[in-house]
Amino acid sequence: MQHATDLSRMSPDRERALVARARRDGAAFGELYDFYLPRIHGFIARRVGERSVSEDLTATTFERALEAVRRDDFRNDSFGGWLYRVAANAVVDHARRRRRLVPLGDGADPGERDGHGPLAADPPDTAADAFAAALERDELRRALVRLPEAHRRVLVLRFFDDLDVDELCGVLGCSRRTFAVKLHRALRALRGALMQETTDAA
Repeated sequence: MQHATDLSRMSPDRERALVARARRDGAAFGELYDFYLPRIHGFIARRVGERSVSEDLTATTFERALEAVRRDDFRNDSFGGWLYRVAANAVVDHARRRRRLVPLGDGADPGERDGHGPLAADPPDTAADAFAAALERDELRRALVRLPEAHRRVLVLRFFDDLDVDELCGVLGCSRRTFAVKLHRALRALRGALMQETTDAA
């Protein structure tokens, strides 16, 4: 049988079976860990940019996962999606802690000082910045920067992080139907921003 880590996506049936076993079988959780570790670490690293912090937050994510799957009330629907949500929350918690640790009298707005913007509930924009920098067309890059954070986040998760739909829904805490609406609105907003870029350049 092909090992789960050989696949680019773990099948839902395989994932559910491993989660069910992981409640009492360390080897089953180890298989989930091996599969998701590089993906979760990459997801976090693209947002915090510091290796040691990325490693700490990744470890925290899997510690929370192990505690959760051992509870009898853990919902075994989409472990991958849930795991990405835990990782995203760990990034947000880290960003909030950094803002609280800004020394008094620094004179800089905490959001401006660390480059993460004014919304404490949003994760850092490192991934969005990397995504924008990777775009070849200057107009597209500028249009992405014009978008509200909510739209930009959806586009980065979908086209930069390459998450599947269940994982995307896990990060955003929404249903598939709601995600489809969010993606449609984000793409429509991007088209509008592109049109504005064209008009401004004329």
